[in-house]
Amino acid sequence: MNFDNTIDLQQEIKKSISLTDGTRKLTIKGQTKSYPVYQIPLDLLLYNRQNGRIISSMNRYESEGNDIQTLSKEEYNDLVEQFIVDSNSSALNKTKQNIALFGQRLPGVVLNDGTVVDGNRRFTCLRQLKREGKTSFFDAVILDPSEGLSAVDIKRLELNLQHGEERPVDYNAIDNLVEVYNDIEKNKYFTVKEYATNTNKTETDVKKMLKKANLMVDFLVFINAEGKYYVARDLDLDGPLQEVMLILNKEKDEEEYERVKSALFTAMTLSKEGDLTRHIRRIGKEIIQAGNREQFLEEYEDIVEDVYDAYQGEANVTVNTVKKINETLKDVREEAGAIVSNRVDETVLTRVKMKPIDSLNTVIRTLDNVDADQIARMDGVSKKEFARLVEQIRKELEAYESRL
Repeated sequence: MNFDNTIDLQQEIKKSISLTDGTRKLTIKGQTKSYPVYQIPLDLLLYNRQNGRIISSMNRYESEGNDIQTLSKEEYNDLVEQFIVDSNSSALNKTKQNIALFGQRLPGVVLNDGTVVDGNRRFTCLRQLKREGKTSFFDAVILDPSEGLSAVDIKRLELNLQHGEERPVDYNAIDNLVEVYNDIEKNKYFTVKEYATNTNKTETDVKKMLKKANLMVDFLVFINAEGKYYVARDLDLDGPLQEVMLILNKEKDEEEYERVKSALFTAMTLSKEGDLTRHIRRIGKEIIQAGNREQFLEEYEDIVEDVYDAYQGEANVTVNTVKKINETLKDVREEAGAIVSNRVDETVLTRVKMKPIDSLNTVIRTLDNVDADQIARMDGVSKKEFARLVEQIRKELEAYESRL
């Protein structure tokens, strides 16, 4: 940002910052204790650039050639405020109405330089209420990194508060994936186990999220939009990526894994279906996991290559690029749709043809469960009924046999 952030909140205590009678329990470096809450003027604070709620929006802003370093503090705060408003305006309005009626009930957490670690949405509401003449302060705990707090300690606290106390119910699913990817894979702040502990999730759930996050990264590379997470958000890819992950989980051979992944990524860009998640699930169930997968993958090879080359030829890929390429590759798109439809229909037809055989196999498995010794011990009435049923089965089988 184009400003020297020389704010030292500790120096402002008993001046513009006053101590309240409130406290907030925080767990830092494994120790839980109550920290004092201060009433801090809003103009001393600034948004946390690493906040998960704005990851995609900040990513879009910088990908479009904007330099955040040129902004003044006021311009930066105004920009991020708009990002937070856009991320979930209805949830923000509910929080704002609640604060207007009852005041700020949950204190935030800020660093000594004024960065809001926890409470960015509440900070946004209070900024808006200030412009309406209703408040000028943010209640928060003040933490000083110079007292032995590392970047990992602060991130661990942020995750713990975000997922443990408030729960990010209004966070975009793609933003969550980006945060998981950054914290575990890219910045290596945490292991999977540590991340699970700090977010109150199971290790299995975190592994699934990380796997899906890596698929998102791979997809963006495939369409020549590496690092442009906002594209994945704009395309609403969380559901489709979930289906891709489930399909690929069954692929044990590395080469086959890559073939199937490329085909599915291509299908994600070309689909004419309104429900992309359902479309990918259908390809997985009716083709990839069916008897005609090899024919499909061979037919789809040229389409995968055409789509990949088209995206690699673009200098700046956005959602509009996806629309443009789909128009340019109209014939390829039609061919891809026809291949998928034909192979799905083929699987459905095969399944219908096999249904009589499957039914007879079910009957045989049922007959295998009949205890022959128990038949011998039946009374006369039961034996008579059993014989009647055997005769009925014999007639049914003769009727089927006559059609062969």
